[in-house]
Amino acid sequence: MESEARYAWVGGTLILLFLALAAGIYWLSGAGDHPSAKRYTVYFRKQSLEGLQIGGEVRMRGIKVGRVTDYTILPDTARGVRVLLEVDARTPVLDGVQAEVNRKLVTGIAGVDLVNTTIGGAPLTRRFAGEPYPVIAEGVPEVTRMTGELIDLGSLGGVTLEKINLLLSQGNQRAFRDALENTRDLTGRLGQVAPVLRETLEQSRRTAESLARAGVAAESTLNTAARDLDSLTAQSRDTLSEARTVLELGRKEVGALSMSLRLSADLAGQDVQATAKVLRDSGSAMQQTAHALALPEALLFGAPRDDLGPGENAR
Repeated sequence: MESEARYAWVGGTLILLFLALAAGIYWLSGAGDHPSAKRYTVYFRKQSLEGLQIGGEVRMRGIKVGRVTDYTILPDTARGVRVLLEVDARTPVLDGVQAEVNRKLVTGIAGVDLVNTTIGGAPLTRRFAGEPYPVIAEGVPEVTRMTGELIDLGSLGGVTLEKINLLLSQGNQRAFRDALENTRDLTGRLGQVAPVLRETLEQSRRTAESLARAGVAAESTLNTAARDLDSLTAQSRDTLSEARTVLELGRKEVGALSMSLRLSADLAGQDVQATAKVLRDSGSAMQQTAHALALPEALLFGAPRDDLGPGENAR
């Protein structure tokens, strides 16, 4: 009985030690301080999962925020591999988040990096039909982008080398050599005609100076002509004003002269009528005198008895 009691005490002590060890490990891991984790599903179709294993790190901005809990290689090759992630509930997994597989250069161990492509988005909670957890879209890792850019750069480099080889072909080299020889000949000819060109440039400079002086003189002449024209315009304006005044005065004087001429004509007409009457009377008197002179005996002896009128007596 005493041995059985001692075994029971040892067993209970061991159980307590195991429970204390588990509690210590749980406390040291800080699991009690963290809220529950959230699970997400990622379908990797384009990226290589080499080095990725269960328990691998899930990072966001370089900080470990979870782990890989499971993966399934799907029979449909178009869907690739389904990976189940467990992420700390405090991690901001937002709509538009992408999952990228990145590896450490030294160890080759892969992890999953979560990258939020939007700012201020809503948490990722939508689930597709048949999916127990929200699905995170597959992204393109930085290494893959760099590899693609290097491939494109290599392609461009190959095309560039082909164009350079084509440019440096024998025919082009001969053409370049001929062009250099022509350039050398042209340079020699330019050296020969340099004095003539220098003299031509000097003449052009003198011509430009002469034109500049002529322009200054023309500007002065034009200014003087403009002033004279302004003065002539002012004088013409004054002359026109005076002519208008003279015309007005002439119109008034012509009216008065016309009135005087009309009065003079009336008076002259009356004088002519009076003169004509006097002339008629003088003509009658002259006729009578002529008639009397035609019969001088009548003046001496009187009119004949036959010519006497009623009541007249002979002398």
